[in-house]
Amino acid sequence: MMVLLAGGGTGGHVYPALAIANELRHRHPDWDIQFAGRHDSIEGKAVPKEGYTLNELYVSGFERYYSALKKAKVALRAVKSMFDANRIISRLKPNIVIGTGGYISGPMVLAAHLRRLPTLICEQNVIPGFTIKTLSRYADTVCLPFADAKAYMAKPERCVLTGNPVRREFGLFDRSIARKSLKVEDNEKLIVSFGGSLGAASINGAVIGSLDYFADKPVKLIHITGNSSYEEAIASLPAELPGNVQITAYSDEMPMLLNAADLVISRAGAMSVSEINYVGVAAIYIPYPIAVNDHQTKNAQYCEASNAALIIKDSELTPESLQDAIGGFIQSPGALMAMAQNSRRIGITDSAERISIEAEKLIDSKWAKPVN
Repeated sequence: MMVLLAGGGTGGHVYPALAIANELRHRHPDWDIQFAGRHDSIEGKAVPKEGYTLNELYVSGFERYYSALKKAKVALRAVKSMFDANRIISRLKPNIVIGTGGYISGPMVLAAHLRRLPTLICEQNVIPGFTIKTLSRYADTVCLPFADAKAYMAKPERCVLTGNPVRREFGLFDRSIARKSLKVEDNEKLIVSFGGSLGAASINGAVIGSLDYFADKPVKLIHITGNSSYEEAIASLPAELPGNVQITAYSDEMPMLLNAADLVISRAGAMSVSEINYVGVAAIYIPYPIAVNDHQTKNAQYCEASNAALIIKDSELTPESLQDAIGGFIQSPGALMAMAQNSRRIGITDSAERISIEAEKLIDSKWAKPVN
């Protein structure tokens, strides 16, 4: 069997695709699994690193603020990408094409549909992005992260609740071992805060402005500023950090950090929310205020409605509002524990397996055969 995955442009599209590919490879070691994407984008590094072939499909994203000339160039590139996608299909003869969102998915999944190949797409947010919302008219199966996302899809009867696939590493850590590795004392609450790989100025400002507050509290704080925000954040730090505070630019140990944490402070991107719920930890979400379709707020509201998280609007985030929220949790450990239990309850830990099963169903259907 040959499986072709398409999803790129951001980690939120690439890493779910890799999680699906790894699950399929685990279930079917003899299958040929490859990717379509751009070598100059994030998938260009992430996909080969995992041992998969990346077939070049050059297509550009579209933004409303583009000039008329740039919009025309993007449109021409989209037309050309359809021919490129067809050439990839003719060469590889996949049994199924799986799209995980982003502009890479569009031409690849649409070309597969026109060739009558089985297609499966995965959305990461409550409110789907433009590409997945459009493709939901044509895809055979639409995999959803949250039940509420079904209302936004063109053909709800084709939707299946699967959750967002996260890396296997998140399920490999034991909480007690993770806390010992980070030297978290039994009487301490571990707070992990971050704003994504690039950072978030508002979160950095609120956390750094609260360092004196943390100094005399029974907590250990690990704050990740983001690579591009690190220098600015460091410049605003006091001369001496409290002993229970650690500031870093980036961490590749998020599975260990989240497993050890009692409380997470972060944006509400789809993968962050899915990873937090997978582990089962209470969260304070500060949704990115200008995210497309305000999808981060919807992601966070889904969790807040389940009493798995608390939301602070970005416009209302200050050191004081953050301290008030954290203080409420410190003073009410029972509420913190209940929120963690609810987080785990709404988390889906076998998402990659569920999506793989849906892909297998399509492949096994009587008309699922390689294109001639």
